[in-house]
Amino acid sequence: MAPHLRQYMQMFGTFEGARIYVGAKYGRQELRLNVPGLRSHLVLRGGTSDRPTFQKVFFEHEYDVDLGFQPRLIVDGGANVGYASVYFAHRFPEALVLAVEPDPGNFRLLTSNTEAYQNIRRFNYALWPRQAFLKIENPSGNQDSFRVAEVTEKAVHTIPAISIPDLLKQTGAESIDLLKLDIEGAEKELFEDEAAAGWISRIGALIVELHDRFKPGCSTAVERALTGQPFRRSQKGESLLFLHDSTA
Repeated sequence: MAPHLRQYMQMFGTFEGARIYVGAKYGRQELRLNVPGLRSHLVLRGGTSDRPTFQKVFFEHEYDVDLGFQPRLIVDGGANVGYASVYFAHRFPEALVLAVEPDPGNFRLLTSNTEAYQNIRRFNYALWPRQAFLKIENPSGNQDSFRVAEVTEKAVHTIPAISIPDLLKQTGAESIDLLKLDIEGAEKELFEDEAAAGWISRIGALIVELHDRFKPGCSTAVERALTGQPFRRSQKGESLLFLHDSTA
């Protein structure tokens, strides 16, 4: 049996699961997925990276980590079409989830996939160390691998940036209980910033996927920024998990 087909059939039923699997892998239409237990259906674009992204969250359980505490504020940086945001909002219904996604096409589906959740707030921005205007530097790339680069002036297709401190100001929060980052290399700029130590010290848990294959130096930037910080490190799937000692 093809990889993941059995999991689709187990989640959605034999015939519906097989239909969804084929449509997700080979089709070109948007599919409605009624995931058991969720408040509303999810939309998945057939023949795109939405399929492996969905599988990463709901089959491979990339973000099913034991935090040891109940988070109240979660930031989903690089929220894509919202699967992780929905997962967090469902698992931690008392938490506020801030979903940050720069790409307009992804953000459209993010809005659709999360509108049933009052505890998710959406931001069509890119996380960056400072206020700036950015562009998608690989617009023909997969929907889960758009990378951003800073530009000198605003243009038609530029994307506004937002820093983590400014994101906190918009919510009135002083700390982030869980920060998830899957931002396709922009973690290098975030963690290289001289002001990063200020917001890193206010994080309870960090889940980050590193992208040295796109932008060399990502791992080095994260490791240096966290040196001396009281975090315990582990790994799950493609993501590194850093838990602050105060959460033990």
